[in-house]
Amino acid sequence: MASETPAARWRACIPADIDRPEPVAFGLTGRQLLIVAPAVLVLWGGFLGLKETVPVWALAGAAVPLAAVALVLALGQRDGMGLDAFALAAASWARVPKRRTGARSGIAGRLPAWAPRTRRDPRLAPLRLPASAISADGVVSLDGREAVLIACTTVNVHLASQEEQDAAIGAFAAVLDSLTHPVQILLQGRSLDLAPYTTMLRDNAAGLAHPALAEAARAHADFLDTLRSRCDLTRRQMVLVVTARPGAAEGPAPVVRIAEEVATQLGGIGVTARRLDGGWTRWLLGEAMEPWRDAPARPREPDGDEAETCPPP
Repeated sequence: MASETPAARWRACIPADIDRPEPVAFGLTGRQLLIVAPAVLVLWGGFLGLKETVPVWALAGAAVPLAAVALVLALGQRDGMGLDAFALAAASWARVPKRRTGARSGIAGRLPAWAPRTRRDPRLAPLRLPASAISADGVVSLDGREAVLIACTTVNVHLASQEEQDAAIGAFAAVLDSLTHPVQILLQGRSLDLAPYTTMLRDNAAGLAHPALAEAARAHADFLDTLRSRCDLTRRQMVLVVTARPGAAEGPAPVVRIAEEVATQLGGIGVTARRLDGGWTRWLLGEAMEPWRDAPARPREPDGDEAETCPPP
């Protein structure tokens, strides 16, 4: 019998509905039965109690809409969420205030006098962010946990050979197996501004050794300007968020040690990873919270080899 090829070892059939709940009875899940069964019992009880006094056609006319609502709530979905859960979420959203303020919970429930007035004054609620502080070494204090951000580069596995792909997948699997704390892989898309690059090309063109090189630099700058005017350019930045419980006050936080270990393991598979300090963490969070505004000034790059080998996000 022919031996199994290396590529076949990594192939596996994964069903598309892997997260689908198991049916309990009549092809319905437990959640669906909790919606349908009470509706059926109410309709049947109403029929038994009113069949002697109310015409059957009137009972049927009243039962059909109720049964339709129960079936729609039990079987319908919106964005992968059951309609019953979607309706509860909509009701919860309608009850809570839509405007938040940075003041404490003792604030008055009305807008100040200088705020623009509307037909109905909106209710106010205190703004509670999950992050309460960012230390100088980049530790973000959360509710009962601490987080550290790691800026990562990507690896183009498709350009590697089959043996290199198997090695990269195996190394990445080892990194995942070594994780004992929750992590989040965050892939963000940001608008790419080529104006600094084109300005640099034109400024440096005059100092090139040969006129042909200067002409090529200006032509490339013109090409980038044309590309910027015709396309919406985006850049990708990948950030790995590592979380852990806070430890003792002495020494670095446990999450810092865990982040350093993860960054070292990622370096073994060709991913350039750098733990972000407090300045870079504040800059990245500020850019993520207000991407439509001008981002704050980027922190200064570290000196030495780290600035050359570990680019910022």
